Amino acid sequence: MRLLLAFPLTLALVLAVPAARAGEPEAATRSVFAGAFAFVAGFTAGGVLVATGRGSDVQNNAGWLTIEGAFVAAPLVAHAFAGEWARAAIFAAPPAAAMAGTAGLFAMNAGAIEHGSLEEQRVLWSLFGVGLFSGTVGVIDCAFADKRARSVAIAPMFAPGQIGLRLGGTL
Repeated sequence: MRLLLAFPLTLALVLAVPAARAGEPEAATRSVFAGAFAFVAGFTAGGVLVATGRGSDVQNNAGWLTIEGAFVAAPLVAHAFAGEWARAAIFAAPPAAAMAGTAGLFAMNAGAIEHGSLEEQRVLWSLFGVGLFSGTVGVIDCAFADKRARSVAIAPMFAPGQIGLRLGGTL
């Protein structure tokens, strides 16, 4: 008899326990992961192109520019997930300038990656380093997006006879 009563009691206890669910990740966490994914994906695709180039200047240059394109895309993607479009443009500008400089170098000497002079190699790697550093800083900046979102808020205001902007924030 006890066995018959134990089964419904156990079933009731199991079904009555509330399910534990993880909360949604914060916007900052999502944006950092999205930016890091863009970084890694572009770096991987470009690295594969360069590694399999076999001396082809066109493929090497395409791979190199793909890697530098990831430096531009990573802060754009990260800040897009955070909804900060102005910061996306600001943090994507330095790696975009470095990429433009690299494209100019490739226009002057298509074989600069493997057969460039010492000066060209220094310029190439300096532009690469600037793009890498500034793109990384742009992605890391998104880690603080939640704090910025709560500190200042600007919203449109519509009322009878009034149109304007409402500015609010925490001190």
